[in-house]
Amino acid sequence: MTDDADRFPPLAEPPAEGAMVAASPYLRRFFKGLNRWFMVPAHHAGLGAWVSTPVGGWILLLRVRGRKSGLIHETPLNYLIADGAAWIVAGFGRQTEWYRNLLADPSVEVRLPGRAFTGTAVEVLDPVVRARLIPALVRATGLPGMMVVPSPMTTPDEEILDATAWVPLIRLRPADGSELEPGPDDPGGRGWIRRQVLVSFGLLLLWRAGRHALRSGCDCRPCAKTRA
Repeated sequence: MTDDADRFPPLAEPPAEGAMVAASPYLRRFFKGLNRWFMVPAHHAGLGAWVSTPVGGWILLLRVRGRKSGLIHETPLNYLIADGAAWIVAGFGRQTEWYRNLLADPSVEVRLPGRAFTGTAVEVLDPVVRARLIPALVRATGLPGMMVVPSPMTTPDEEILDATAWVPLIRLRPADGSELEPGPDDPGGRGWIRRQVLVSFGLLLLWRAGRHALRSGCDCRPCAKTRA
């Protein structure tokens, strides 16, 4: 699965200590629950674009075959579209479960907001490619990017690369040879603005309807005065 491993140096070893590594058991449990009960159902319901924002990051659904069970596993991941492919990182390093599954079988199914494709996963070690894509990818993760550096949007690229020197970078390319183009619902697009305006408007209507219902059914003196 590795692209030209003989031409490029291997990744750095993960730090012995660090917020992301030390907290990984807790983070894994949190993300496992979030993915299972919210993100995966949202993508299956066609709501992938609705859960992708600059705050929480843009999310794809990666489907890989388990190396031991042979079953298909689904993992929501932050991503970036560049060079005709989708790009992801294994945030917990080489111990990341879906990454280890890809080593056994690099064939994948990818569900992006609004479209899907079958393809092949390849780890890219080229330091020039990593230097160009990883900082942009970390910034596309929104708040979760703060697990990498405290302020992804203002941190220099060099510091982001130092913090992710041990993190695998994976390219997901369509099997039919087509090239992916970034759309309005992908990182950098503005499709999320319209959706969040609609969500905010809907929440406002629900809040006003709820307040009206409470006041209509309340017999206390302040509410009676309001109705009068």
